Amino acid sequence: MSPGGHLITTAIACAASQATIGSWCFTAAVAAGGFLIDIDHVVDYVLFERGRRLTPGAFLRHYVEGRTRRVVLALHSYEVFLALLLAGWWTGSVPLLGYLVGGLMHLALDVIWNGRLTPRSIAAFYSLAYRAVHRFESARLLGTPDLAPAGSFWAAFFRGAALARRRDAAPVEPGPASSVPGTTPFANLPS
Repeated sequence: MSPGGHLITTAIACAASQATIGSWCFTAAVAAGGFLIDIDHVVDYVLFERGRRLTPGAFLRHYVEGRTRRVVLALHSYEVFLALLLAGWWTGSVPLLGYLVGGLMHLALDVIWNGRLTPRSIAAFYSLAYRAVHRFESARLLGTPDLAPAGSFWAAFFRGAALARRRDAAPVEPGPASSVPGTTPFANLPS
């Protein structure tokens, strides 16, 4: 999912958390899990990709245009979430449980939205052990999808990665969503 999509969904989750639970500590933890979890992308960019252009635009283009060679993404893993869930259950830590709420929402949205960009198993990708077995190599894990150029910063921030349109393909007029089995009226909306 795009950073902008995560920002919007996290803001909604935080508002709902504050309205229902009323704990600023829990709400801040939901924000950390829902949006700030993406700090591991920065770590990967600097440590494993050797990215030296530390501007938001360069960083975003690197990911949105599919330039990534290594994907460690330590915080985006089932194993880390399981360890945090056990620790949260054991300790009853409100901040940890809030982080899990936000982080699990983030991970679920990533699985749903990012799955459309790769021919490989996106569900398996979010296992740290699976990524390690594949040496964290992006091409082995995600394939090499032909991604569209990022465009402006804000367009990329809210749109995220998108598959490039083939020049030789004829434009397809989408019919009503109800005429295609298994789709919803929202299936044709840009993500």
